[in-house]
Amino acid sequence: MSKIVKVTDGNYKLVVSNGTQGTITLDTTDGASAVRGTVIVNGDLEVKGTSTTVESTVTTIADNIITLNEGEAGTGISASLNYIAGIEVDRGSLPAARIVFNEQTQFATGGTSGTGAWKFQDINGDTLPLTTNSINAEGPLYLNTPASVIDVSGTVNYERNVYNYAFDAVANDFVVTDPGNGIVILNNDALTSSKGVADYVTYVFANTLQAGIADADTRLTTEDLDTTGIESRINVQVDGTLIATIYSNRLDFADLRIQGNTLLTTISDDDLTLSAPGTGSVVVKDTMILTGSPFDDDLSPDPASPDTGIKLFSKDTADTEGNVGLYYVNKNNVTDELVSRNRALLFGMLF
Repeated sequence: MSKIVKVTDGNYKLVVSNGTQGTITLDTTDGASAVRGTVIVNGDLEVKGTSTTVESTVTTIADNIITLNEGEAGTGISASLNYIAGIEVDRGSLPAARIVFNEQTQFATGGTSGTGAWKFQDINGDTLPLTTNSINAEGPLYLNTPASVIDVSGTVNYERNVYNYAFDAVANDFVVTDPGNGIVILNNDALTSSKGVADYVTYVFANTLQAGIADADTRLTTEDLDTTGIESRINVQVDGTLIATIYSNRLDFADLRIQGNTLLTTISDDDLTLSAPGTGSVVVKDTMILTGSPFDDDLSPDPASPDTGIKLFSKDTADTEGNVGLYYVNKNNVTDELVSRNRALLFGMLF
């Protein structure tokens, strides 16, 4: 049978006389721990005191906003509250975890900076991690890591989720590679790590960038023995024509070759011409040596006659008629030896 206390013309007050030790109990169990009734408050509930303890396992609140630190009169959360206000989770023997607004936490958003931000921390003030699968910013997302970096070391082989990698036996490591369809970047929108950038740049230089400089059919290209299997060289091509090749020990330019201190033609049986156009002359500012014939690749000690002028050549023969060893052959195919002065005088007296 229900019992109702009804006061229609004033307030109703229960008072215990022994002050802070007094307790008013509303008991719906009738001494039974497993069966409990319900205490219903129709109207507002105001609790004045220093603490409120709720032992229920499920708390349902219809309010869409819960106000903490109500009545703060200062600028921000006061120093007496250690500048923080938030929600705390009891973790048993571990330090309690908190989601708090900390007035002293510094922030920087582009050109704006200040103090006061949300923070995940434990009861000792140590920062706690946050796990989530998405952060949606309503504008630019600023990540501020003073004197530090954004580190993805907690993810195993992070860069392999951004670029296509394959194991390289020569390098004994995984390297960025083309799987065969030209797709090297697996995720165009992924942030990459410094290792991923370094690996990708290595791939680009080795596989994508041309080994030289090119403009249409005029180009400068390089070839290296380690990658091409042929002698290392630098090729110079102008208008589709290879005009020069630089090797480690020689230079081929058109039909000429410079090797060490030797200048020669690259085409067998071709003439090497020294010319000074106009009134200029070919000047030799030192002694000249004519080696004895036959010369390199020559089958005969006597060279063929020229189409014009004469050829001078030397023979390594002893006690020749002219005693000089310096010969000529003219365009008429006449070959003879120049005569020394002494023998010229002798021949003049005899003949």
